[in-house]
Amino acid sequence: MRQWYVVHCRVNSEQRAETNLVRQNYEVWLPMYHKTRRHARRVESVPRPLFPRYLFVRLDLSSQTWRPILSTYGVHTMVSGADGPLAIGGDIIEALRARAGADGVFEIARRAIKPGDSVRVQGGPMADLEGIFEAELDSDRVLILLKLMGREVRVSVAGGDVEPI
Repeated sequence: MRQWYVVHCRVNSEQRAETNLVRQNYEVWLPMYHKTRRHARRVESVPRPLFPRYLFVRLDLSSQTWRPILSTYGVHTMVSGADGPLAIGGDIIEALRARAGADGVFEIARRAIKPGDSVRVQGGPMADLEGIFEAELDSDRVLILLKLMGREVRVSVAGGDVEPI
């Protein structure tokens, strides 16, 4: 019976591992999303793995060998137990695939806060301070302008700690 297994990839090698596993006739799924990247005064949308360093392979362990996966370029290891690779529920993969768009790429919801909106910091060392939302950073952090000691100070805080006023 064919089941899904998790492959742990080397850093930034998910697509390389996917390509090489497909060449070996394995059924592979690498969930992706579009990330906005700013570089050299350009803004572009680039595909990135939804689960960095992981992809999924569908195998039938009774008829397919799984050990060649371990020596595939881009693969670090498989999520395994004492008896070999650990299967994950097919219903989990099907639920994930159902949430992906028509092109198989996930659409990540953006914040409802726009630059210039008034926000309040809910947690952390800046809790209960109010400021102006400036930008969303690459990670889960945002830039806000706070009035501290009579002047505006640009502060980076966790995105989950900020809510609109």
